[in-house]
Amino acid sequence: MCTQDLPLFDLENNSTIFFFDQLIAFNQVYTVLHRYLCLLVCFFGVLLNSLHFYVLTRKTMRVYIINALLCAMSICDIITMTSYFIYILRFRIFDSPSTTIGYSYPWLIFLITHVTSSIALHTTSLYLSVIMAYIRWTALDRLDAKWINHGALKQILIFTALIVSIISIPTVMVHKIVPVMEVLGVNETDAVGGGLKLEGLYTVQLDETKINGCALFRVNLWITGVMFKALPCLLILWFTIALIYKLIQMSEKRKILRGEKREKEEFQLLATSSTPTNTTRDEPSPRIRKVSQCRNVSIDRTTLMLIIMLVVFLCTEMPQGLLAILSAIYPTHVHTMIYVNVGEVLDLMSLINCLTSFIVYCVMSTTYRATVKSVLCRPSNRGTVFKNTHLLLNSYRIQVS
Repeated sequence: MCTQDLPLFDLENNSTIFFFDQLIAFNQVYTVLHRYLCLLVCFFGVLLNSLHFYVLTRKTMRVYIINALLCAMSICDIITMTSYFIYILRFRIFDSPSTTIGYSYPWLIFLITHVTSSIALHTTSLYLSVIMAYIRWTALDRLDAKWINHGALKQILIFTALIVSIISIPTVMVHKIVPVMEVLGVNETDAVGGGLKLEGLYTVQLDETKINGCALFRVNLWITGVMFKALPCLLILWFTIALIYKLIQMSEKRKILRGEKREKEEFQLLATSSTPTNTTRDEPSPRIRKVSQCRNVSIDRTTLMLIIMLVVFLCTEMPQGLLAILSAIYPTHVHTMIYVNVGEVLDLMSLINCLTSFIVYCVMSTTYRATVKSVLCRPSNRGTVFKNTHLLLNSYRIQVS
């Protein structure tokens, strides 16, 4: 670890000592629960994200580029959760870190790959969320914008994957695999004489020999905090606020342009063509009132979905980014005394974040629920299929309006 970094805490203060004692005690209790909580979250997360991907690839859903980006996010989340599921089983349940001396070389290759790919894939999901917010914001002004059509999808995915891959290089470089005997400072003869079987066992260490000691470690923490966490969260915050503000502006303009008289005439025209003749001019039919309510609710639901996703992203990702930045400034105190003890909690928050899209869509989107129902409960005749498709298209027209 870094030897000449700035101190953050007064380690001789009784309150500070008490705080870290309580933090270590919490970690010792939580680490037992963490492995089983993560197994459940990962297991159901893979299933739900697989269903999410399948639903979004249906004909009635895949026509929108937003859903295509959600499909890519689902793939990232599925791979992340599958990798974490294997990691928990192998390194946390089958073998306990407190009693295991080392691992075989292939398993440590998997460990480094798991760490790097999980960070990269989760960051990809965050930046795809930023792009989704940008596309929604742009679509409110121009429906023919360049990034709205499916032709731009390939460029978006390639560019995002390329950028994330480049900024993930320090994460790979900061780790190295070394033999356990080298760490313990013993040779094979001493190990055999002491009754230890250390041959073929390896462990992972931070590589402090490159780029001026721990400078590479600091660079990796800065990249993790800024590029992987803080920047995408700030962009999501900005675009979501801008989108909500634009929705409010459009709603006000719509009221001014239409006016009360024009809106009444529109409803009366619809009432004449779709309701019995005894419908009065002052009391529109229940169907017309329902259409009016749906128009208002659709905007409210869209805004609420964005607010929910924003809150989830900020609650799960921003604390990790701030902690990573503090770790880069004070690596000895923050990284070894705080991050090591709360890292598993942050991992669980990231895994829960992988379920955000599915949960929000199930709760807030009528179209999505109808598609899930049509996928899970296959209709018995073609007439029912046509009816479900017609309902889905009508729901999307209401949301677009």
